[in-house]
Amino acid sequence: MFPVNFPLALRAEAFANGGEVAWRPKFAAIAVEWFGANGYAVLGAELWLLEDGAIHSLPMGLSETIEVHGNTVDRQSKESWGEFVVRAVGETLAYLRAFSVTDVIEPGDIYFNVVWVSASDYATLMPA
Repeated sequence: MFPVNFPLALRAEAFANGGEVAWRPKFAAIAVEWFGANGYAVLGAELWLLEDGAIHSLPMGLSETIEVHGNTVDRQSKESWGEFVVRAVGETLAYLRAFSVTDVIEPGDIYFNVVWVSASDYATLMPA
């Protein structure tokens, strides 16, 4: 599930479900930084609200309706892998830092599911 050299401390803070991983906001940002520093592109983050072991990915927000909270980063045409990694990490960190827990009014523990990919896995998923 995790890259071989992924820090044990971040593994311990992770909530895993069905091959996907989420962290509380502080640790999600640390994980995103680690992925970028180690050559992984972060394809985005999605808010998960955990309550009694259940995941709510569409929590009630300030609008008093269900809301999607997260970001997605797509690779741009002719963007090198290194440029994509830097931009993807930057955009995801900016999103995580701008997010306010007060944007969600539904009770529960806030986590962010982070999706990352290596260059070789990306080439398999998105052939040229």
